[in-house]
Amino acid sequence: LNLQIDTARHHLEKAIKNRNQRLVFIHGVGEGVLKQELRTLFSRYNQVVYEDADSTKYGFDAATSVHIYQKPIA
Repeated sequence: LNLQIDTARHHLEKAIKNRNQRLVFIHGVGEGVLKQELRTLFSRYNQVVYEDADSTKYGFDAATSVHIYQKPIA
């Protein structure tokens, strides 16, 4: 679990640095432990909003869509 969270943090930080606007984290259904830990991680970022990803594309409750809001470059 720690490796998965560290990997997710790395990809999120990279997306923020590269000014990406959206990421999808596929965590699977299971017991929801990874999903909850990911959402705890995402909630630590002021510019990040997350929601369940498209269930028709990723499966019901199996992925989280992350939107990154950043100020425009001046």
